[in-house]
Amino acid sequence: MNDPGSLQNLNDIVVPPPVPWWPLAPGWYVVAAALLFLLSWLLFRQWQRWRRNTYRRQALAELSSIRAGGDDGQIRRVPELLKRTALSAWPRQQVAGLSGAAWHGFLDDAAGMERFRGSAGEILDRLAYAGRGDDPPDPAEALLLLDAAEAWLKQHRLAAGEG
Repeated sequence: MNDPGSLQNLNDIVVPPPVPWWPLAPGWYVVAAALLFLLSWLLFRQWQRWRRNTYRRQALAELSSIRAGGDDGQIRRVPELLKRTALSAWPRQQVAGLSGAAWHGFLDDAAGMERFRGSAGEILDRLAYAGRGDDPPDPAEALLLLDAAEAWLKQHRLAAGEG
C-alpha cells in the first residue's frame, strides 16, 4: 500500500544548526566598546583620586611615625604637620596666616568635626608656641591631640574647585 497519508511516509523534522557565538553581531561590539570606555574612565578617575591624596597618605605615615616614636619631642611635630598638610591642599593665602581660634575653626570646618575648637586646639597651640624647655603634654593630652590630628587627616575635604 502506497497511501500518501500513511505515518510510514513521515520524515524527521530538520533542526537548523545552532547560531554560532562568533563572530559577534555588531551590537555586541558597540556594547563592548562602551563598557571598555566606562572601565577606562573609572580607572582613570580612581588613579586621579589616588594621586590627589598623596599628601594625605604621606601625612598619615608621618603621624604614624610620630605616634610610634613615643618620646615627647615627637609630639611637638604635630602642629607643623597639620599646617604643612593644609598648605599642600589649600591655597597658601587661605591657610598660611591662620592661627589660634581661626586655625582651629578652619581645621574643624574642613573635616566637619568639633575637636580643635575644644581641648585639642589648646594642646595644639601650646605645642606650636612652646619652647624646648617647656613641659610636654601628659600622655592623655598627647593621645587626644594625635587622635584629633589623625581624624582630621582622614576626614578633611576640599571645597569644590579647590586643590
